This record gives sequence, structure tokens and C-alpha cells, in this order.
Amino acid sequence: MAKLPKISDRFTNAIQATDQAQRIAELQAEVERLRASQSPELEPQIEELRKELLAEEGELEIAVDAIDPNLYQPRQTITSESIQTIARSMEKDGQIAPIIVITQGERYLLWDGQRRWSAAKLLGWKTLRAVKALMPEDLHRKALLTFIHHEDLNSLDKAEAIIKELTTSTGMGVEEIPTTLSTVLRRLERSGEANQLSALVTATTEAQVQGIKSLGVNENEEKILLALLDLALNPASVKANLMPMLSLPKDLKKAIRERGLKGAHALALTVISAKSLKISERQAKKERIEATNRVIEQDLTVPKTRELVAKIKAKYLKPEVSESREVTAIVKGVEKLSRAVIVSTSPEQLVELRQVLQQKLSEIDDVLNQ
Repeated sequence: MAKLPKISDRFTNAIQATDQAQRIAELQAEVERLRASQSPELEPQIEELRKELLAEEGELEIAVDAIDPNLYQPRQTITSESIQTIARSMEKDGQIAPIIVITQGERYLLWDGQRRWSAAKLLGWKTLRAVKALMPEDLHRKALLTFIHHEDLNSLDKAEAIIKELTTSTGMGVEEIPTTLSTVLRRLERSGEANQLSALVTATTEAQVQGIKSLGVNENEEKILLALLDLALNPASVKANLMPMLSLPKDLKKAIRERGLKGAHALALTVISAKSLKISERQAKKERIEATNRVIEQDLTVPKTRELVAKIKAKYLKPEVSESREVTAIVKGVEKLSRAVIVSTSPEQLVELRQVLQQKLSEIDDVLNQ
């Protein structure tokens, strides 16, 4: 494993920056990356940073209510179970390590210790022990890049992090980006140039720019495609797997955030909607929440979740019926059965024909009377 960067070095030559929140988001993402690497070097580095901060400014008792969460933190999903676990530990053994905050006027922005801060609020604590850090100087968006490619992060967090990056880099609105992306991808698919776009993911920056220009896209489409390629993301995959997460119903987003519902399960459950079931929104939401609870409590797989959704759909939607060529041919055949043919047919064969016709008439009546 490559040697980890020394975290405390990132606090040297601290500066006061106007884009402070964005830099904090990047730093938080860097920590998330290091934590995701499960490196044994990480926690000692954070502990070393705490010691250095303690030596410089000491430990403070800070009011829990004076601490603001970092709204730009890429990882937004912290389950209630995780917070409750920390709360039980803090209630039993107290706060083991101080949180790390960054001063913002008379308030503090939380840099490290999201779960401890949430647990303190759950326990009704008034203060937390903390050390103050200054703004790091040398972090850049590579931290976000690494964050986006974490496999352990849920699709909703990834989608929101990507759309936030795209709005910053392109200047376009949140609503405009998915629409523009879908439009250009459909056009490239129709023209047979979709594979040409996918091949640019691993190309050099110069080759990506030239390749996008050769596709004949407009200015906004070019901005989005280049921004995604710059993040080493396949635009088609982002459109298919991540953008749908942004339009999930609130109840499904809440289940992802608070109960650990997986993105693929959420997309399967989103089929349970007023539009697809032709029922009221209130009724659809009730069905969706009940199904979500079952998926989580029974730990259903994605295929099992889709089976559950199919059963719910079957409750409300009758199977589509259509004209049958086979039935049309039989009707015409019976109509062609002339009296002359019937008269010349043996009684045994006529009895057999009557029995078959009577049986089929009975089955037809059953279907029509349902």
C-alpha cells in the first residue's frame, strides 16, 4: 500500500479563504478516502493531529448548539443505528477523543466527529470537548475524485456529490444537467457514437477534448461531458445509475440515509408510484413505505425486491389483453364448417366435437364472468 499523506502537514501555512466551506468539504472527503482505505496508519495520523492541535491551543468545551454540520461533506448518509451505537458508548464511557472544529466567527464548523456530535445531541449533552483547527491550504478536488469512486458509498451520496460538482464546474442548474445529459446521450446512441464517448473515459485530457468536439455536441453538452470525463466517470453510467437517484421519492431517500437501504433496491421500489399503479399518491406512498420496511427488515435481495414490486403491481393492474391470431383462425375455421360436412361426419366424431366445444364454452364463460 502506498504511504499515506501526513494529515498534520495539511494544516501548515493555514490561510483564511473565501471558499472555506468547499475546502472543508475536500478535506472531509480526503479523510473519508483514508478511512475507506482501512489503513492502519489513518487513525494514528488523526490522533497525532489532535495532539498537535492540543499543544497549540489546548482542548475546549464547546456548546453542542454552537457547532454547525458541514453541509458540503460528500458523505451524507450516517444511519441512526450508527449514531445510537456511538451514543451508548459515550453514555457508558464518556467522550474518549475530542472532536475537531474550525472557527467561523462565534460558531464552529464541524470537521471531524460527525457521529460523536450527533450522539451528543441524542444524549442531550450541552457541551463537547473539541480542538480547533485552521483551514488547510493545499487540498484540491482530487479528494472529491477519490470519494466519487468509493465503492462503499451509496449511490444517492455519489449522485448528489457529482451534481454539486457539475453545477460548480459548468455553471448550469441542478435541473438542467440531467436533462441535457439525457438528450446528448440519446442522440449519440441513435447516431452510433455512444461507444466512441465511452472510450474517452480512459483517454488523456487532450484526447477527451478533441474527442468531444468531434461528436458535434453543443456548448452545454460539451461542458457536462468533459466534466464527467475529468472525474473519470462514464457519462452513460452516470445517467443510468446515478441520476435517477436524484428524483427518488423523499421516503426512499430517507430510507437510504437513515436505514441503509441500497440504491438498487430504492430504484426497484420507486416503480411503486401513483402513475405506474394508477392509484392516488397517498395510497402509492403507503404501499411503497410498507414494501421498503419489508425489504429492509427481511434483507431482501434486488431480485426478491423486484418480485415483491411485481406482486404489488399485480394487485392494481390487470394484465394487458390483445387480439389473438390463434382465436381468430379458430373462429374462421368453425364458421367454415358447413352443414354438408356435418351431415357426412360420423356420429362418434360429432359427439367428440360437441364435447370439445362445450368444454371451451365453459372456460370462455369463466373468463368473461370474472
